[in-house]
Amino acid sequence: MVSEKLETKLNELLNGELEAHHIYLQAAAWASAMKFEGAKNFLLVHAAEELTHMLKFFTFLDDLGAPIALKALPKPVIDATTIKALFVRVQEEERKVSQHIFEAIDLARAEHSYETDQFLQWFAAEQHEEEKLCRQILDKIELIGEGPNSQYFVDKELGALAKVD
Repeated sequence: MVSEKLETKLNELLNGELEAHHIYLQAAAWASAMKFEGAKNFLLVHAAEELTHMLKFFTFLDDLGAPIALKALPKPVIDATTIKALFVRVQEEERKVSQHIFEAIDLARAEHSYETDQFLQWFAAEQHEEEKLCRQILDKIELIGEGPNSQYFVDKELGALAKVD
């Protein structure tokens, strides 16, 4: 059993993962509209991953017998004009998710909710990987540069990453 405060935080994380799923879908739609098939495929893979994360929170809350509270999703805003700008936006989102996970870990530890702390460790490791991947993508974009075919090459790289995942 967890406190109401921790239940609320876990529900916030559940909704945050659902919102991240929504943002990745909108980013994929942006990539599709820009004719970036590799980026679109990469982003769709990650959208599905975020939905899986949300379901993990759903199951954990349900296993605890805690109420599950879904919120309305805000419309995602993707105002990028380049793939680089798009992935800066994705990186910002991943950093926000990481911060919320760390806050939840702090709360679980303060309340001595060891099962919640253990559950959240998987997400902490996952966020490390997500932030690392964003950094690597942005580094690759920098390496490719801003020449006339740069976005094409970035899109090819992202398409290859989508197949690896």
